[in-house]
Amino acid sequence: MFKKFANQALQNRSFNVILLTATIIPPSGVPLLARTDPKDRLQDYEKGLQFYLKFVGSGIDAIIFAENSNSDISTLQKIVNQSGLQDKVEFLVFDGLDYPASYGRAYGEFKLVDYAMNHSQIIKTHKDNLLVWKITGRYIIRNMSKIIKRKPSNIDIYVNSRKFPIPWADMYLLVWTMKGYEKFLSKILSNMIAEPSLKVQPEQVFINLLDQPLGDLQVKRRFNVTPLIDGARGSDNQNYSKGGNLRKYYIRKFMNIIFPWLWI
Repeated sequence: MFKKFANQALQNRSFNVILLTATIIPPSGVPLLARTDPKDRLQDYEKGLQFYLKFVGSGIDAIIFAENSNSDISTLQKIVNQSGLQDKVEFLVFDGLDYPASYGRAYGEFKLVDYAMNHSQIIKTHKDNLLVWKITGRYIIRNMSKIIKRKPSNIDIYVNSRKFPIPWADMYLLVWTMKGYEKFLSKILSNMIAEPSLKVQPEQVFINLLDQPLGDLQVKRRFNVTPLIDGARGSDNQNYSKGGNLRKYYIRKFMNIIFPWLWI
């Protein structure tokens, strides 16, 4: 009897995959993109991959590294080979920048996600119990272990959003099941084309989409743990973990504990 329940528990357990998204050589003319040097970006991805490899076997079952500028990833492959985790890491490299640069970073990100979800062998193998942790590959989330441990159960989409000063849903870390992807995320690509005047950010569009009726999807719009990000922000090259950005983290962390209903 015990063996039967143990086997059932294993079958019901989510297969957790980190999907690291990457564009080593971004096209020129992308709106609101300041970090454009391929050398800097590759170094960011190398640091990120080294960091997330530590989670394989500790809350994460596998990593998919998806790169959409058809760039040389030999240094990234070397990092994986040195770790001995070759059988736990899948690389997807393709030419996914065949759209106007004016469409913006969010369009490119979700186009990359669509490619990974439809071409990854890991995802095809584990789609019945899949849980994807999509992370912008240049960013290191220092408290990722806490975020994983405190993930709510029975969710299809898990995002971090806020209401003040404006409605906003972060996209550097998103979590979803296959059901969440098929019923929602796979259908929003055309909505993520950059607004021409740049007065509306893609994160604002994303929260508006999440606020629409989503049927039977289980959606949690606020992380249980405030993410601590380390890395240069693409829009202005400012590091998330320094100066005013770090102060914002501590303010949000404090408010999330003391006033959890006040999303800032």
